[in-house]
Amino acid sequence: MRRLRELAGETLVYGISPIISRFVSLFLVPVYTRLFTPEDYGVFSLVNGTFYIAAIFVVLALDSAAHRWFWEFDDEPRRKQVIASWVWCQLATSTLVAFVIIAAASPLSHTIIGRSDGTGYLRLIAIALPLNILSGVTTNWLRMQRRAWATTAYALGTSLFQIAVTLLLVVKMEIGLRGVFVGQLLTFALATVVGARLLRGWMSYRLVRLPLLRDMLRFSLPLTAASLAMWVVNFSDRYILQLLGSTADVGLYSVGVSLAGGLALLTQGFQMAWGPFSMSIKDAADAKPTYASVFLVYLLGGSAAAAALALFAPEVFLLLTTPAYSRSAEVVGLLSVSYLMIGLTYIANTGPLIVKTTTPTGVAIVLAAVMNVALGFLLVPRLGMIGAATATMVAQALTPIYVFYRSQTLYPIPYRFGAGACIVGCTIVLAVGATRVSVPLSVVGALAKLAVLVGVYGALAFGLQIVTPAHVRRVARVLGARAGSVGA
Repeated sequence: MRRLRELAGETLVYGISPIISRFVSLFLVPVYTRLFTPEDYGVFSLVNGTFYIAAIFVVLALDSAAHRWFWEFDDEPRRKQVIASWVWCQLATSTLVAFVIIAAASPLSHTIIGRSDGTGYLRLIAIALPLNILSGVTTNWLRMQRRAWATTAYALGTSLFQIAVTLLLVVKMEIGLRGVFVGQLLTFALATVVGARLLRGWMSYRLVRLPLLRDMLRFSLPLTAASLAMWVVNFSDRYILQLLGSTADVGLYSVGVSLAGGLALLTQGFQMAWGPFSMSIKDAADAKPTYASVFLVYLLGGSAAAAALALFAPEVFLLLTTPAYSRSAEVVGLLSVSYLMIGLTYIANTGPLIVKTTTPTGVAIVLAAVMNVALGFLLVPRLGMIGAATATMVAQALTPIYVFYRSQTLYPIPYRFGAGACIVGCTIVLAVGATRVSVPLSVVGALAKLAVLVGVYGALAFGLQIVTPAHVRRVARVLGARAGSVGA
């Protein structure tokens, strides 16, 4: 319980950062859906997807290697060498990739987007690549030091700036989609300036050590292939929709992805806290029981949140968007389960990370990528957006399943897999049911959904003994004691 409280505290603090980031996305959805057509939103999604795949070639998975080597050393001088080697390698690769995209922007735009204005958008994201380096390094560096509040402040500042500059360019100045990408570019520039200030003394080129960098790259390059495969898992659905459907379908689907990403308001805080936390206790006597407990607690809480998004998606879209985007609600439940699986992979990867191997994760993600593309081409012609969401959910679920299987042979942990499967199974039933059963948009309908949600997950919590009457009595005593002290 002490370990769980410690992790919960750090998750709450770290969670503020992704909550802010996701809030930016959700906050801007009503703006974008009122200013842009579904086709414009589809272009926005495809350009951003291109940015992310370019970022994979830039990062080379060195962020994962940097985390592992940072904790390998106990002294600050060698930790500085880790950070500096990471920074300068990424600055070099990002500059090279940016030049390639700028030179090939026109044919890329014709192939990927099918609109002439895509050339300018692609060049803007190319310029943003080198400017995004220090932002990522700074965030990870703060996490490595477990400076949760500093991480949050950094994210808050850049996110508020992005909201302000985007509203200025898109709403006030009315420069359309170009304003969205210019806003991102200016935000990355600000984050770079602040990051350089915070990292002073940690990123001098004199600290670069090529032998250290070679060791880090040897560790990370298998993960680069996995990152490319993960991009396929996360973004190929939109490109398949573009190929077999239309850019407007991509726009509707992407708005659904944005709402489903609301689950990341909870799970990303956990993901940011889990890496440093799990590695910091790996040699403790209670490490394995802690890992096993976190597995069930995460699945119960995350599944309840995913089911809530699935059930209440129509009401949310009624508030946030225009009728042109109402069909986006159909994919929210399935994609919410996908986000749940992403967080579960972090837990599954604990064992391989402790024994310093990345092979299980790499193999799992490659298999998931192949499955996602195959299922996408099979299901999208028949089911459209729901087919794309189903393919993504199945592929995302395959990743933690395989990693858990391999992890138990490398570093056995007493997970309760049967209980976990029961929780996920109930959540998938609710997510699929939300797309098949139409409930009136009314107070009575909302209360009925809430009753189902509380009933299902309350029964799971007590039936699987994740929560027991003793836990409830203990919490009641603590709350009663605190209420009494406040009254006194």
